[in-house]
Order: sequence, then structure tokens, then C-alpha cells
Amino acid sequence: MAGRMLGAYLGLLAAFALLFIRTAALASDTALSDAAAYQSTKTVLLSSSRGLIYDRNLEPLAGRESTTAAVVFPGETAPALLETLLSGDSLLAAMQSRLPFLTMERLPEAEGVYFFERPVRYSEDQTAVHLIGYLDGDGSGVYGVEKAFDTLLTDAGPSVSVTYSADAYGNLIGAPTIDAEREDGEKEAAVVLTIDMEIQKIAEAVLEEHLEKGAVVVMDVQTGDLLASASVPEFDPDDPAASFSDENSPFLNRAFSAYAVGSTFKLVVAAAALESGISPDYKVYCSGSVDVDGQVFHCHWTTGHGELDMATAMKYSCNPYFITLAQEVGGEEILEMAQNLGFGSPSDFWDGLGASAGTLPTEEELQNPTELASFAFGQGKLSATPVQLAVLISAVANGGKAVTPRLIKGIYAADGSYTETPSYEPNPVMSADTAALLREMTMGVLEEEAISVAMPETGGAGGKTASAQTGQYDETGAEIIEAWFIGYFPAEEPKYAVVVLAEDTGSGTEDAAPLFKEIADRIGALGEK
Repeated sequence: MAGRMLGAYLGLLAAFALLFIRTAALASDTALSDAAAYQSTKTVLLSSSRGLIYDRNLEPLAGRESTTAAVVFPGETAPALLETLLSGDSLLAAMQSRLPFLTMERLPEAEGVYFFERPVRYSEDQTAVHLIGYLDGDGSGVYGVEKAFDTLLTDAGPSVSVTYSADAYGNLIGAPTIDAEREDGEKEAAVVLTIDMEIQKIAEAVLEEHLEKGAVVVMDVQTGDLLASASVPEFDPDDPAASFSDENSPFLNRAFSAYAVGSTFKLVVAAAALESGISPDYKVYCSGSVDVDGQVFHCHWTTGHGELDMATAMKYSCNPYFITLAQEVGGEEILEMAQNLGFGSPSDFWDGLGASAGTLPTEEELQNPTELASFAFGQGKLSATPVQLAVLISAVANGGKAVTPRLIKGIYAADGSYTETPSYEPNPVMSADTAALLREMTMGVLEEEAISVAMPETGGAGGKTASAQTGQYDETGAEIIEAWFIGYFPAEEPKYAVVVLAEDTGSGTEDAAPLFKEIADRIGALGEK
């Protein structure tokens, strides 16, 4: 009896087990069927780019051009194609994950490959390379604005994402949507420079057309904002290593570097003299040279200019006149004027981003008559940057105020908020009367026949040339000369200060002054900005 009952129980248990298995199987089949029909929509972030660098008008200085990129779906793509992009564990992981990935490689059309246009950081004719800088292999800034603002710009720009539908097995359903554009209102970190891209392109074009080595700075005479800062030769920010061994030093930002400034400094001496009460009618006889403590300093007119007043001496850039004038004024007053105009102080635009301080002799050194004589016409222990000379000529143009150079206009934080960087009130360093006299003198310089090559077609201008001796010599034994022209335009209501440095050339009149005219004419052609 007990055995029959046990057998019945076991039979019943087996029947229930069979029923459970069949039910489970049916449930599994249903789940598989549902899974096959199930669709999910996914969005995958493929990459984040750096924040942008803008000019003053919010035109991107980098990222203006685009290139073709591709999104690849491994589950849909032929293994042979994937093997050209990935290998080993990376290939296996991609196949297993079935997640799309981004590639900049040139690919043939194939199943699972979708093309789109993506901005590139630097273009083939990249603007303002010495200001913007470049990135290392890991995408970190190592030069220029890229370095100074690396933390802000890292992964702070437009992103690339793909949105797609897939079944439960990860198989792509339909075509994906690729988002590589910044949508209206989308926030990103960015740096805004004071540079005007159109003026920057003019400065670069003129430099590249005429000089192997040199620099141009264009400054707003009222604010000190740098509207252009160009240097040649340039380097390729996409391939900086190609320029590492270039003997012409393409990584040197010549606009921010210090050089011998020569006769441009005569404006400082004249300003100090006028401020000390010396009349512009102060006269000196130039015989072609002057003896200072047994050392003879020559005029570039070996036969001499005869008797000169200050304006005529400036027009003809007479060394003996300004040596005598400096002796009359004294080294202390000239040095103070130079310091008030920014000579000897660095131009700091941001932490880790700035222009050289240059060099000045000390008061003690200027007590030596021959040192003072050299200082009087911009030689000796004096050096300055194109930026500092732009401040000098701006003070002549704007009524006697020293502006503070500014390169960074503002910053956009990641939350979209904008902070304007401070612009400083110009510092009066000479009277309006003194500045007016210097403007007359500098406009008179361009009336001299040889220098008239600097005169713009319209609006007039004022300026000063220089051919600065360096005390260095090339392989032929010829002394290396730094040629300069510093000027402003229009003449009556000056707006722009322009400094041209023609490095290792020969003459400010021949090598720098014509470039000033060309730059002024091209800027003038842009119309009112």
C-alpha cells in the first residue's frame, strides 16, 4: 500500500516537473521573441573637444575649418575593415561591445560606417599661431594661449555624439543621428582675445610677402588692445616637431621678444627734454660726429646736417643732436620717461603669457657719458619689444598717455558666464602739449623724401624709422641690423599704432617703412570697424 502511494506521488511529481519545463521553455521562446522585437535608443558620447579661442568679434581663431570623420558600428562592419583600425584586444573589445566609435582615418564606404564633417583645431593656413600655440600628443596645451588656459579649455568645447536605435542584441536599426555641431544656446568654455582677425590676417600677409624674419604689432592707441600680433617665420601647430631644428627659430614670437631699438628711442629723449622745459627750438650744430669723452659717435650723414632744431633733428634722425640733447636733459629724466612708458617692464597678459621686459641701463651706468650717449639714440644697454614700442608711439598719438597692453579680452566659463578682463586707464606720462609737438615732429618725418614711402594713400600718418646696430655679425662679417618703423594713423585722429620689425635686414626706411604703408592701406580699406 505504501509502495503504491509512493509511486503515485513520484509520478505526479514527474508530471509537474515536465509541465514546469515545458512552461519555462515556452516562456523562454516568448522572451527571445520579445527581445528580437525590442528596440532601444542609445546616445553615446564619442569625444569632447577643447574650448574655442575667439577674436574680439567672436570669430573663432581656431576650429574654423572641418574635415571628414567617421562613426563605425563594429557589429555592422566587415572584420577586414575593422582590422585596419584596431588590433588585438581593442578589436575584440569593439566587436563584443558593439558600441560605435569615432575615427579620423580615411575609410571606404561600407556597412556600418557613417561619415560627417567635424571641425579641426588648426587649419593649413592657421592664423595667429604664435598667440594660439599648439598641443602635445595628449591634447594638452604646451605653448601660447593653449598652454596658459589649458585647464579652462580642456574638454570644454563642442562634443561628438551618436544617437541610434538597436535591438536587444545590439544590432543597429535604421541610420544613426550624429551630432557634431554646437547647438544654439549650448555652453562651452572659451577665451576671447583682443585680436581682430581681419587685421591679424593683414599683418601676417604683409610679413610673409616681404620678410623672412620679423614682426608686426597693431595696437588701439586709446586702449592698448592688441589688434594684431604677427611673427615670421611661423611653425605648423599640427606638426611642431618639423620646426624644432629650423635655424630661423620659428617658435620665437618676435612680437613679444626684445631687440635693439635704435632711433625709435629718440622720441623718448625728445619727450623727456620737452617735459623738462627745453624748447623745441633748442639748436645743435651737427658736423657729422660728436666726441664724448674721447669716443667719437658718428652721424649717418657723414658730412653733417649743420644747425638743427628738435623737429629737424627728428626728421633726419641726427645722432649728434640727440646725444647733445641727452647731455642737456640728463640720464635720470630720460630713464624715468622710458620707465613710465613701460620700457624695462614685462607685458603680462595672463599667467604664463606675456612679452619680455627688455633691458634698461641703470642710473649709475648712465652717469658714464659714453653710456648716456649710446642711450640717447637707442643703443647700448637698451632693448625693447615691438609691444613696448607700440605703447610709445600710442602715447605720442593719444595725447601723452601710456596705455597698458591687453591681449585677453574676456573669458567664457563652462556655465556660459562671461567675464571681461580689466582694461586699465591710460597713465599720463607727458603733457598734451608735449604729445602735440611730438606728433608734429613724427608727421614731419614722413615728409622727408626717403621716408615718404611710409605715407598711406589716405588719412596721413606719423612715425619714426630706425636701423639699430646689434654688435653682432653674420658669417660674411657684416653687422646684423634690426630695421624698424613705428607709426600711427590716421594723422589727425589717430586710431591705430603699427610697429614693424624687419629682423636682420639693413634699413628702417627701405625694409620696414613700406610695410607700414601697406598695412595702413589694407586696414583703411576694411572701412570703419
